Amino acid sequence: MKNISLEYIMNHKFQKTGLENPYYEKPETSGRFAPEKLKTLPGSDTAKMQELKIKLDRIIYDKNISNSSFESRTNIKMNTIRKSINSPSGRRIPRITIAKFVIGLKLSIDEANELFALESYPLLPEMVLLDAVVVHCLQNHYDIDEFFETCDQVALDIKAVE
Repeated sequence: MKNISLEYIMNHKFQKTGLENPYYEKPETSGRFAPEKLKTLPGSDTAKMQELKIKLDRIIYDKNISNSSFESRTNIKMNTIRKSINSPSGRRIPRITIAKFVIGLKLSIDEANELFALESYPLLPEMVLLDAVVVHCLQNHYDIDEFFETCDQVALDIKAVE
């Protein structure tokens, strides 16, 4: 992935902010499978979301950090991420949450890209402002506070939760 500078972000015209809701109801129809079976097939949105939840849980486990450290590094309440991960209802994890997760835990761009692809689509820093900010922050090893400062500088409406 090419280097994304703050100057590039400030001067580039993006097609999306990344804050839009990328989800829409797709018709789940098939002559072979019932709608409830379609949702469980490999490659379905439900299957990808389950894989994302498993990967997030594994990363938290592998990092072996305390709840308070996780919360201060990511600006995500551990209780919130646990509810999302353990929800059997297919509850989606927002793209902003994944952005804070990957930056706070200082994941690699490849790891981040894999998580974003499971959420809805891979990182597209040439088209999506949030993705460009995430790539910029990861390339420069920013922490969560610097991520929020960068969002503020580029007028991306993401604020720290107090």
